[in-house]
Amino acid sequence: MRLIIKLFPWLVIILLGAWVYITYKSDQKIETIINRSAILQEVEALGKLELVKYNFKEITEVTEVSKEYFRLFKLGPDSKIALISEGHAVGCIDLTKIKESDLVLEDDTLYINLPSPEICYYKLDMENTRIYSLQTNPMKNEKEFIQKAYKHAEREIKASALNSGILEQTRENAEIILKPLLEQVSGHKVVLITRVEEVKINLE
Repeated sequence: MRLIIKLFPWLVIILLGAWVYITYKSDQKIETIINRSAILQEVEALGKLELVKYNFKEITEVTEVSKEYFRLFKLGPDSKIALISEGHAVGCIDLTKIKESDLVLEDDTLYINLPSPEICYYKLDMENTRIYSLQTNPMKNEKEFIQKAYKHAEREIKASALNSGILEQTRENAEIILKPLLEQVSGHKVVLITRVEEVKINLE
């Protein structure tokens, strides 16, 4: 009995040491699990991320042909206007469109399926846009014709941006700007998957 009493403290120490060792080893085997919902919320908080801005200076000419009667005469001359315009278009990616299913974790790499790049907005710089020449038909509303020309010039800004490859440049800038940010948020290597859709240009 006395022997057991003497050995009891040592048994307690041995059992405690074994418990600490087993607990430590089990902690080492815990796997890190990515919280996709948390990352999704971080991404959505960024909203529409503007990635590129194109500036343009253009000359826009608009002609509105007066109605001709019996191929003999017109009610006044054709309306013509020439604008020297400046404007810009901004390319972005709308991160609020990303769903949880667009986030795929394989090993230590996070694959993110991004929405297609888009033009966030395009507009004329009215302070630097002016009328170079103007000829109007007195039978028609001059202000309406001028406004029509401004709208046409603004649509040309969008067309020029698309023709200049703004969507592809937006995709490339996402790799440069967005990828490091997402890697910091997720703690994983990030691979971005984007798709540039074909856009039909309509200036009607």
